[in-house]
Amino acid sequence: MKIIPLLLITLTMILPLKVANAFEEINTGYLSNLAVDGYDSTAYFQQTPPQLGDKEYSFKWNGATWRFVNKESLDLFSANPDRYRPQYGGYCSNQMSMGNLSDIDPHIYLIYQERLYLFGHDVGRGRWVETGIENRIKDADANWQKYLASRKTN
Repeated sequence: MKIIPLLLITLTMILPLKVANAFEEINTGYLSNLAVDGYDSTAYFQQTPPQLGDKEYSFKWNGATWRFVNKESLDLFSANPDRYRPQYGGYCSNQMSMGNLSDIDPHIYLIYQERLYLFGHDVGRGRWVETGIENRIKDADANWQKYLASRKTN
């Protein structure tokens, strides 16, 4: 019974630190430092289902830990992170196109013009397809630049 109050006290001390600096360039969630929820970002380009990375094949880049299924995937990413990273820091692409930060479901994604776009819900991915991917990318790119600019001024 003493564990629950201690846990609540600990969470009330930790969460405000993350919320105070809520925008991070790479989406890692609140209690983790894993990019893409620990999924291998190179696997999306291999035409396989999303795959959880292995702790043994980890790589630190841009303030986050990236995991991969094997050494070959790790080597692909480490040689060219910009090629294999998700757009908008791994936040939901649909929400970014509307100016919002939102988490993702690593199983909902789109590869478009050799870029990885992640989504929180299939409805968002559908919106992108139905309303024109190029238009949504323009919106999301503009909003992403605003987030990046706000981070530099804080």
